[in-house]
Amino acid sequence: MTDREKLSDTKRKEFDANYEPIRKQLPNCPKCNTNVDVIPSVRGKPSHDLLLYAEEGHVRLSGCTQSHKGWCKKCAQFI
Repeated sequence: MTDREKLSDTKRKEFDANYEPIRKQLPNCPKCNTNVDVIPSVRGKPSHDLLLYAEEGHVRLSGCTQSHKGWCKKCAQFI
């Protein structure tokens, strides 16, 4: 990522505040039986800033037609 493609701290804080309530409600991954590595799954076409936020590993983009509650980074699967 170049400097131009980095997410601003202000935007990151906005996204963190927006997704924090969702993170607290994420279910356990059925494979590893924990939600420590589970991040929110975001549906729909992302803005450029949301794409950068996803590239940082804070959320997982799931496309327009898929509906998932989260993504387990450890098991690399949607839940």
